[in-house]
Amino acid sequence: MAVLVLLVAIVGCVLAKPSSENVKPVEVTFYYSVFFHHAITKGLLPAYTDTKFNYSSLISKLTLVPFSWAYNANQTTYNFKTKRGQFESDGNRLRSCATKYIPDVLTTLNYISCLEKLEKHQQGYAPFEFGIPPKYPIDKCKNKLPAGLYPKIINCYRSDEGWELYEENKEKSKPLLPKAGTIPFPYVSFNDEHDDVLAQDAVDNFKSTLCKVTGVVDKACSL
Repeated sequence: MAVLVLLVAIVGCVLAKPSSENVKPVEVTFYYSVFFHHAITKGLLPAYTDTKFNYSSLISKLTLVPFSWAYNANQTTYNFKTKRGQFESDGNRLRSCATKYIPDVLTTLNYISCLEKLEKHQQGYAPFEFGIPPKYPIDKCKNKLPAGLYPKIINCYRSDEGWELYEENKEKSKPLLPKAGTIPFPYVSFNDEHDDVLAQDAVDNFKSTLCKVTGVVDKACSL
């Protein structure tokens, strides 16, 4: 009897998985930027850390695109200018390098979530309002990374490699660029389809929208 009770307890701890034959995992591309706080913290991270339903099994591939619209002021060197200044471009460049070198999704999301929380705190820094933003906290959140990985990320950030990744993300974001000249960050696309309504739904409630596009019917999706 004790063994049976133990088995039931173990089964109860296993994450619920979608069982319908009509369920089709999707590719998710998440476009986001510095200054859009908690885009990862409130959107993607809860889906990957949910203890009751395995939302991550509904995502066949996750692509993170950290970028905000910018132009290169110098055609011979990297000198991107953004609407919100150096703090923004530095943060997105660091995220680009982190996304390349961190080997797994959950570590990546935890690291970026840590940066998001710091960004919100630093945006409350008083001189920020007078055009004197603090330096981006590139040396923070190292405790979220595996040993030995931070030097690779920071070397990327401080070299042309970081700018090249920034340029790549600019190209990836171009299809989303409306006539107004700005991209409505954060933006979520499923299977590379451009659907503004669905993208906003995903920003508002990522888990529920993920269930909808994959064909999952489960009470967890309504939470």
